[in-house]
Amino acid sequence: MEYRRLGKSELNVSVLGLGCSRLGSVTQAGGEQAAFRVIGCALDAGINFFDTADIYGQGTSEILLGKAVKAHRERVVLATKAGYCLSVMGGLAKRFKPLLRRLLRVKPGFSQSIQKVRAAQARQDFSTPYLTGRIEASLRRLRVEALDLFYLHSPPADVLERGEVFEALETFKRQGKLRHYGVSCLAAEDALLCARQPGVAAVQLEINLLKPDALAQALPASRARDLGVVARQALAGGLLLCPAAELHPEAHASGGQFEAGQSRLAQLEKLAAETGGGLARLAVQYLRQLDEISSVLIGTTNAGHLQEHLAALAGPPLSPDHLARIQALLGAPPADGRPPSL
Repeated sequence: MEYRRLGKSELNVSVLGLGCSRLGSVTQAGGEQAAFRVIGCALDAGINFFDTADIYGQGTSEILLGKAVKAHRERVVLATKAGYCLSVMGGLAKRFKPLLRRLLRVKPGFSQSIQKVRAAQARQDFSTPYLTGRIEASLRRLRVEALDLFYLHSPPADVLERGEVFEALETFKRQGKLRHYGVSCLAAEDALLCARQPGVAAVQLEINLLKPDALAQALPASRARDLGVVARQALAGGLLLCPAAELHPEAHASGGQFEAGQSRLAQLEKLAAETGGGLARLAVQYLRQLDEISSVLIGTTNAGHLQEHLAALAGPPLSPDHLARIQALLGAPPADGRPPSL
């Protein structure tokens, strides 16, 4: 496994990280044991970077992660987020998780209804008192004395522009509650606002073959300011696990509309076949060969699926020619094509 320095911090993170958004959620299958298996699989593969948030599973994701890595604390880097508030509906969902899981087994499509209700109930709070309480709760759930990396969870641009929240983050850092802080950006252009803040160590961005705008907008600015970049939604919410013919430009990935003609997707799929894999492998392999990206998050709760991703990525890196062709299709800046190691 390759490790890279996370921006201006001293943290060295695995080039593949585990996204833990579904650990402990209503839609996660297999319960605690499935969560422990996928985390154990990640640790065995050399993954040391784990990404969660206080809102994931209404705190359960942090609890499970804290339990699973307690014996490995010295070699793992834990990132969490706060800023979203647990709604009344969210609190009820937490109480009735067993019932909701049984309902999902009978009617799997019900998960979309749950997600819509959750999205409709979401609200945010980035005030100092609120963040203080959330950070202290995350410390307890993760069983740590300090958070390695704490993100503001998708703050609106006006919060970033005003800048008061960064003064609070500096205070939390001086208090020893967190080692470094950053922003999980709602939009690629928000990274430009973060680059103005000297204390920001890293930004998390949605970057994938279907939504590549961050490649041209955010990566050059991040490199200039030595910001770590963590890529989320590398598989576009699972869409890149499907054949290109099943994708449509009007579809949505992670709530953001992507505009990609079917011809571009078909060319990417053809290129993926040339490299000996599918769109999913091409998507992750491309991102992990960009020097500006510190880590690419793979979100899964299934140890078998994680092993499949690791096996697919263990092959040869993309050639300079393949990288150039992808960049031409995406309108992305050139990469140096430095081969990764796994």
